[in-house]
Amino acid sequence: MKKGIVYVMTTAVSGLIKIGQTETKNYKERMRHLETNGYYNVVGLKKAFAVEVNDYIEKEKLLKEIFSKHQVAQSELFALDVDLVKQLLLAFDGKVIYPEETQKDKEFEKISKIRTQGEKFSFYKKGLKNGDIITFATDESITAKVVGEREVEYENQIWKLSPLTHKIFEEKGQLSESGAYQGAYYFKYNNVRLTKLPDKL
Repeated sequence: MKKGIVYVMTTAVSGLIKIGQTETKNYKERMRHLETNGYYNVVGLKKAFAVEVNDYIEKEKLLKEIFSKHQVAQSELFALDVDLVKQLLLAFDGKVIYPEETQKDKEFEKISKIRTQGEKFSFYKKGLKNGDIITFATDESITAKVVGEREVEYENQIWKLSPLTHKIFEEKGQLSESGAYQGAYYFKYNNVRLTKLPDKL
């Protein structure tokens, strides 16, 4: 059972993360390379969490299988909440490498509270339901279908709104310098921006 590190990194795009693995001896250099050079045309990568585990390659594959519907093309990028991935990594039997001196039980409890209390955009809170169609604010030919509380289906892939907005602007050659977007602002339902819809719940 070979030991290695499974890690998760945040990016400059809200809601878009990278999941990866590396040998323990290569971890620091791998992080330095990704934070300096970015990955898959996405910049601003920052270490978020890392654990050293046995069978690290298989465990990373398991994560990618679990989150396959949230994967961006064939990359290691996923439209996911970083805290959800942290929770799964904490459930592995292993040693937390980053952040250093992390106590697994306390960190798991803290993340659970954050995820429970976090006020994020919710289609359901705005009265939308699965199957409803939203349109891109500046191009009504671009549509997506609501498939979850915070997820949509676009071109047969599951997306959160911020990473999807980044993808659309990238395809149009209109990326902002930061590459960060409040996704709900850029989509409409019944010709009203999602951020302007009143809460129904």
